[in-house]
Amino acid sequence: MRMPLKNCITKRATRALWFSASLGAIALVFATIGCRPDGHTKSDMVEPQTVRATIATVSLEDTDQNFEATGTVRAKFNAILASKVMARVTDVRVREGDAIRAGQVLVSLDPRELSSSVDVASANLRSAQVGVGNAETVARMQESTSAAGIAEAQAQVTQSVAALNAAQSRLDLALAGPRPQERIQAKVAVERAKSSLTLAETELDRAKRLYASGAIAKRDVDYAQNAYDLAQGQYETAVQSQKIAEEGTRPEDIRAAREAVAQAQAAHSQALAGLQKARAAALEAQVRKEDIKSAQAQVNQSKAALRAAQVTLSYATVLAPFDGKVVKRNADPGAMAAPGVPLLEVEGGGLRLEALVPESVLPKVSVGESVQLMLDAMGDEATNGKVVEIVPQGDASTHSFLVRVEVPEGSGAKSGMFGRVRFPIGRHKRFLIPSDATWVREGLNYVFAVNKDGIARLRIITIGDTFDRQVEVLSGLASGDRIVIKGREGVADGNKVEGQ
Repeated sequence: MRMPLKNCITKRATRALWFSASLGAIALVFATIGCRPDGHTKSDMVEPQTVRATIATVSLEDTDQNFEATGTVRAKFNAILASKVMARVTDVRVREGDAIRAGQVLVSLDPRELSSSVDVASANLRSAQVGVGNAETVARMQESTSAAGIAEAQAQVTQSVAALNAAQSRLDLALAGPRPQERIQAKVAVERAKSSLTLAETELDRAKRLYASGAIAKRDVDYAQNAYDLAQGQYETAVQSQKIAEEGTRPEDIRAAREAVAQAQAAHSQALAGLQKARAAALEAQVRKEDIKSAQAQVNQSKAALRAAQVTLSYATVLAPFDGKVVKRNADPGAMAAPGVPLLEVEGGGLRLEALVPESVLPKVSVGESVQLMLDAMGDEATNGKVVEIVPQGDASTHSFLVRVEVPEGSGAKSGMFGRVRFPIGRHKRFLIPSDATWVREGLNYVFAVNKDGIARLRIITIGDTFDRQVEVLSGLASGDRIVIKGREGVADGNKVEGQ
């Protein structure tokens, strides 16, 4: 089972202290060999050299406890710009490092082939629009003609029905023959006509005698003759009508009446057929309306094709998607651009340090909190950043979550730099000493500890985190110990130190 790193460091420091203490004990044995029983050396005791330095007392301090995570600086927006069509590059207007603005033209492609597609789509649209106009004109003509035809056919049907009814009535009369009343009326008409004829004959004879005696003019005789002739004609007509009434309808008349009915029925059937044809023509007009809809659909399709061609033509110009800068240029004028092949790489939207945080620390990290950032390439000085995003899904294998911290503007950072971020996770008591109070020799950290007699002694310590020009002491010092914090360059082991 592997031991935690902090415990390993502590054990190493303990072994070093034991080794140092052993050396000190050996040195003490050798030093005591030359001492006399009264406690004095063979030679006179030498007073330790006195030096001046700044001394401080070590004590536990309540400090912030931080978790330090490492990560990489990345831009908020990253985009690889490529063409969506196959065309030759005619112009590349930017180079690496150039600032760009959203909508700025970055790369231009040869648009001639794409422009021809737009022209074809425009011509197809005009043709479809003409087709709609023609279909509407034909439909209007068809509708007008069919309406007039239906009206005319309907009138013919009505007329044929009336003619058929009349012919049927005549046939019914012919089949029924004259009624008794008609025979009586015919007989009365004969008697009346005969009476009128007798009267006219008497008047004519009287007129002739008067003319012969010279009493009247020839004209009066003519009038009487005309009246007689008229009365005779009426009498003969009445006699014939009486004969017809008495004889009844002749077979020839019945056949003629039936023929008239048949002809009227044929005319009616023809009128009905004409009406049906006119209505069929009206249905054809409805079909013409469907032709208009089809032509309009063709127009809409042509419009869509034109818009698609125009969109495709816009692909001949590659625009900047956001404000930022160019980080990589992959094409030059004359190269052939293909769909999906990168032309430029751009980034923008500010910089953020992306660091992985264990799930145990994540509950103590919140969006919007201020944290400390350190970029190794920019020196050890920390700067303040702000947590702007915590990716909600973690890595199942490492149980860590990606946290993005905003890098302040003007920091000089660049995407791809290595950095560290400190997340405050609570308070902790620890020993802190100035960074200048310790130094490293042969892989070990030392300080000068001043005992109660004011004598400076080398002491090995184990250090931990650094806090704003202070370091944490994990082992080697205890509360109340005094150490040299300034002027240690003039102090040697065994010197007497006077504080200042």
